[in-house]
Amino acid sequence: MADRQFIENTCKGTPSNNLCLSILLANPKSQNADLTGLALIVVDAVKNKGVKTLQQIDSLKKSMPELTPALMQCGDVYKIVVGVNVPLTINALNLGNPKFGEDGMADTTTESQACERSFQQHGQTSPLTNMNKDMEDTANVARAIIRMLL
Repeated sequence: MADRQFIENTCKGTPSNNLCLSILLANPKSQNADLTGLALIVVDAVKNKGVKTLQQIDSLKKSMPELTPALMQCGDVYKIVVGVNVPLTINALNLGNPKFGEDGMADTTTESQACERSFQQHGQTSPLTNMNKDMEDTANVARAIIRMLL
Protein backbone atom coordinates (compact mmCIF):
# COMPACT_ATOMS: atom_id res chain seq x y z
CA MET A 1 0.00 0.00 0.00
CA ALA A 2 1.23 3.43 -0.89
CA ASP A 3 0.92 6.05 1.75
CA ARG A 4 1.80 9.66 1.12
CA GLN A 5 5.33 9.16 2.46
CA PHE A 6 5.91 6.28 0.03
CA ILE A 7 4.67 8.42 -2.85
CA GLU A 8 6.83 11.37 -1.77
CA ASN A 9 9.92 9.17 -1.41
CA THR A 10 9.26 7.62 -4.81
CA CYS A 11 8.87 11.03 -6.46
CA LYS A 12 12.13 12.27 -4.90
CA GLY A 13 13.88 9.67 -7.06
CA THR A 14 12.53 11.15 -10.28
CA PRO A 15 13.82 14.07 -12.35
CA SER A 16 10.68 16.12 -11.61
CA ASN A 17 9.48 15.69 -8.05
CA ASN A 18 6.63 18.22 -8.40
CA LEU A 19 5.30 16.73 -11.63
CA CYS A 20 5.46 13.25 -10.14
CA LEU A 21 3.57 14.34 -7.03
CA SER A 22 0.92 16.17 -9.03
CA ILE A 23 0.24 13.11 -11.19
CA LEU A 24 0.23 10.56 -8.38
CA LEU A 25 -1.63 12.57 -5.76
CA ALA A 26 -4.35 13.48 -8.28
CA ASN A 27 -5.09 9.79 -8.84
CA PRO A 28 -6.95 8.04 -6.00
CA LYS A 29 -5.51 4.68 -7.14
CA SER A 30 -2.11 5.83 -5.89
CA GLN A 31 -3.23 5.41 -2.28
CA ASN A 32 -3.34 1.62 -2.64
CA ALA A 33 -0.57 1.19 -5.20
CA ASP A 34 2.77 -0.51 -4.94
CA LEU A 35 5.73 0.77 -6.97
CA THR A 36 4.50 -0.96 -10.14
CA GLY A 37 1.09 0.60 -9.60
CA LEU A 38 2.63 4.05 -9.27
CA ALA A 39 4.56 3.50 -12.49
CA LEU A 40 1.35 2.44 -14.25
CA ILE A 41 -0.41 5.60 -13.07
CA VAL A 42 2.32 7.78 -14.60
CA VAL A 43 2.30 5.70 -17.81
CA ASP A 44 -1.45 6.32 -17.98
CA ALA A 45 -0.70 10.06 -17.71
CA VAL A 46 1.70 9.65 -20.65
CA LYS A 47 -1.11 8.05 -22.65
CA ASN A 48 -3.56 10.82 -21.77
CA LYS A 49 -1.05 13.50 -22.74
CA GLY A 50 -0.41 11.68 -26.02
CA VAL A 51 -4.12 11.55 -26.84
CA LYS A 52 -4.49 15.27 -26.05
CA THR A 53 -1.48 16.07 -28.22
CA LEU A 54 -2.96 14.09 -31.12
CA GLN A 55 -6.20 16.04 -30.73
CA GLN A 56 -4.26 19.31 -30.74
CA ILE A 57 -2.37 18.21 -33.86
CA ASP A 58 -5.66 17.55 -35.67
CA SER A 59 -6.96 20.95 -34.61
CA LEU A 60 -3.78 22.72 -35.73
CA LYS A 61 -3.89 21.04 -39.16
CA LYS A 62 -7.19 22.85 -39.72
CA SER A 63 -6.24 26.21 -38.22
CA MET A 64 -2.62 26.34 -39.43
CA PRO A 65 -2.43 24.36 -42.68
CA GLU A 66 1.03 25.77 -43.42
CA LEU A 67 2.33 23.57 -40.59
CA THR A 68 0.82 20.38 -42.02
CA PRO A 69 4.09 18.61 -43.00
CA ALA A 70 5.58 19.00 -39.51
CA LEU A 71 2.23 18.26 -37.87
CA MET A 72 1.95 15.04 -39.87
CA GLN A 73 5.35 13.95 -38.58
CA CYS A 74 4.23 14.78 -35.04
CA GLY A 75 1.02 12.85 -35.56
CA ASP A 76 3.03 9.83 -36.64
CA VAL A 77 5.30 9.93 -33.61
CA TYR A 78 2.46 10.45 -31.14
CA LYS A 79 0.55 7.56 -32.69
CA ILE A 80 3.62 5.45 -31.85
CA VAL A 81 3.59 6.78 -28.28
CA VAL A 82 -0.10 6.01 -27.72
CA GLY A 83 -0.39 2.89 -29.86
CA VAL A 84 2.97 1.18 -29.27
CA ASN A 85 5.07 2.62 -26.43
CA VAL A 86 2.33 2.91 -23.82
CA PRO A 87 0.85 -0.59 -24.42
CA LEU A 88 4.37 -2.09 -24.51
CA THR A 89 5.20 -0.43 -21.19
CA ILE A 90 1.94 -1.49 -19.54
CA ASN A 91 2.38 -5.09 -20.70
CA ALA A 92 6.01 -5.16 -19.58
CA LEU A 93 5.10 -3.87 -16.12
CA ASN A 94 2.16 -6.24 -15.75
CA LEU A 95 4.37 -9.17 -16.78
CA GLY A 96 7.12 -8.21 -14.34
CA ASN A 97 9.63 -7.18 -17.00
CA PRO A 98 10.30 -3.52 -16.21
CA LYS A 99 13.33 -3.21 -18.51
CA PHE A 100 11.07 -3.36 -21.57
CA GLY A 101 8.80 -0.83 -19.90
CA GLU A 102 11.72 1.51 -19.39
CA ASP A 103 12.58 1.14 -23.08
CA GLY A 104 9.05 2.18 -24.03
CA MET A 105 9.26 5.35 -21.98
CA ALA A 106 12.78 6.11 -23.25
CA ASP A 107 11.43 5.92 -26.79
CA THR A 108 8.56 8.20 -25.81
CA THR A 109 11.01 10.95 -24.83
CA THR A 110 12.77 10.48 -28.17
CA GLU A 111 9.46 10.72 -30.03
CA SER A 112 8.46 13.98 -28.33
CA GLN A 113 11.86 15.45 -29.22
CA ALA A 114 11.44 14.27 -32.83
CA CYS A 115 8.12 16.10 -33.03
CA GLU A 116 9.74 19.30 -31.83
CA ARG A 117 12.61 18.93 -34.33
CA SER A 118 10.19 18.42 -37.22
CA PHE A 119 9.21 22.09 -37.02
CA GLN A 120 12.85 23.21 -36.98
CA GLN A 121 13.50 21.05 -40.05
CA HIS A 122 10.75 22.96 -41.85
CA GLY A 123 12.03 26.34 -40.60
CA GLN A 124 8.94 26.83 -38.46
CA THR A 125 8.20 27.60 -34.84
CA SER A 126 6.54 24.73 -33.03
CA PRO A 127 3.09 25.37 -31.56
CA LEU A 128 3.55 22.13 -29.59
CA THR A 129 6.67 23.03 -27.60
CA ASN A 130 4.92 23.00 -24.22
CA MET A 131 3.07 19.75 -24.95
CA ASN A 132 6.26 18.08 -26.22
CA LYS A 133 8.20 19.19 -23.14
CA ASP A 134 5.40 18.03 -20.85
CA MET A 135 5.38 14.64 -22.58
CA GLU A 136 9.15 14.35 -22.30
CA ASP A 137 9.08 15.27 -18.60
CA THR A 138 6.22 12.88 -17.82
CA ALA A 139 7.84 10.00 -19.69
CA ASN A 140 11.08 10.67 -17.79
CA VAL A 141 9.19 10.50 -14.48
CA ALA A 142 7.64 7.18 -15.55
CA ARG A 143 11.04 5.93 -16.65
CA ALA A 144 12.63 6.85 -13.32
CA ILE A 145 9.94 5.01 -11.35
CA ILE A 146 10.25 1.99 -13.63
CA ARG A 147 14.03 1.99 -13.06
CA MET A 148 13.35 1.60 -9.34
CA LEU A 149 11.83 -1.79 -10.21
CA LEU A 150 15.00 -3.04 -11.93
